[in-house]
Amino acid sequence: MFLFFCLLLLASEAVADIKDRVGISTTVFTVTLNQSETNFVEVQGWTPPPDGRGSLDIIISCCSTIFLCCWSVLCINVPPSHWGRRRRIHEKFLVCAMSGLGPEFTFQLALGQWVSARQSVHDFHSSGFTSWSLSHAFLADMGGFSLKAPDFVEFPLNAQQVHYLVTHGYIDYSVVALPKSVLDDKNKEDGVVRFLTICQIIWFSVGCLGRVIQQLAITTMELSALAFIFCTLGTYFFWFAKPMDVGSAIVLEPNTSLREILLQAGDRAREPYRTTPLDFCIGRTHSSWHLYWTYWMNIVRKMHLMFPVKRGPVEMIPDDNFPQLTLWTQVILLLFQLAYTGIHLMAWGFHFPTDTERLLWRIATIYMVSSVVLYWSIDRFIWQIYPLIRFYKHQRFKTGGADCNDTEKGRQGSFHADLLARLRNNSSLHDPTMRVPLRALIPVTILGIVYCFARAYVFIASWIGIRCLPTSAYQTINWTKILPHI
Repeated sequence: MFLFFCLLLLASEAVADIKDRVGISTTVFTVTLNQSETNFVEVQGWTPPPDGRGSLDIIISCCSTIFLCCWSVLCINVPPSHWGRRRRIHEKFLVCAMSGLGPEFTFQLALGQWVSARQSVHDFHSSGFTSWSLSHAFLADMGGFSLKAPDFVEFPLNAQQVHYLVTHGYIDYSVVALPKSVLDDKNKEDGVVRFLTICQIIWFSVGCLGRVIQQLAITTMELSALAFIFCTLGTYFFWFAKPMDVGSAIVLEPNTSLREILLQAGDRAREPYRTTPLDFCIGRTHSSWHLYWTYWMNIVRKMHLMFPVKRGPVEMIPDDNFPQLTLWTQVILLLFQLAYTGIHLMAWGFHFPTDTERLLWRIATIYMVSSVVLYWSIDRFIWQIYPLIRFYKHQRFKTGGADCNDTEKGRQGSFHADLLARLRNNSSLHDPTMRVPLRALIPVTILGIVYCFARAYVFIASWIGIRCLPTSAYQTINWTKILPHI
């Protein structure tokens, strides 16, 4: 309702404004906040491409930059062999859409997968397999290896499962220790697209810097594109060693049956698996963000807006799998999220077609930065601080050895307890490891919904703001005043 109200108010302001400003140059009287004097800003409506740049030039430059940033950076996981080209492109477009809606999510994926790959390299090196590299680990974690046991269907493996099979002698290390030539052949990275993206990023960034130096106006759309560039460069860095567009997995055949592998694993392999029979090789804990994201995606799938998750074993390692982060990588993620949202605050003093649009932009951008701080505060308190408080409180006030879960256990048969259990866990198999505390789920979900509204407004305002820009926004950079010349 808040977003609808803002858009309705914005539309009414825009319609009245367009009648007087489209296609003409005029002078607008504005008042600068926190200053006593007034400023006169010469503005201009939609401008066709002159010898310099016009409105369409700005739109094409920003859109091409954002699309290249979202598309060229993607390293999707290995799809099943029976998927056709259409289904593979559809999957990549879904991940591209996620990157377009939130490039910080793609950066978080890259950062988490980099942490997982480094841990895999450490594990293999500790086991004496020193030729295992980051590229091998990335390939394994993206489903580049699959297991085809004689008594079971084929299913993908991750790096931890490959390490288990190798160290226990079920798979020979030479089979997975691919030479560099094979890794390069698996990597279908489009060097032309990457080169064009880097060139576009450099040219776009240098152009914005030149406009700042010469005090020429920058549009909010260009500012949003700079925010995408910031996240893209970080994603490039952490996905540098990850193969791109791997078409098919390398099939591994163990020297024994899957049943024998599970029997020799003992009690830890007795629990029902959620994705593949080798789930016991992986830790049963998940990052808090992975739990939130999975919960929300389950709601979307139940609305039939996405492909449903089939019962195990899975055919593909999902692209929206958020691995756990270490403490210092969590700090990196927090700083990147603050920087990405904070870039939009740079438009605080920009010219906007109406005062309402300026006010809404400021509210939206302030909320985007604040929501990052609130999310991390709530998440750390619920998952780390609150359990410690509850534990010490229980240790202090327990009587007669009573357990803090006795009350919950006594209500297992009640309707209230059953309802709460269903709200906390909406996974298809009701995996207990996918349980999300409501005290964390509810506030984070509310923060996320309002954050999406704020992002939607920033996106819309960036587009409709093109209708009325300062005249200097259409002036080209005089490079002879910046670059050395004879």
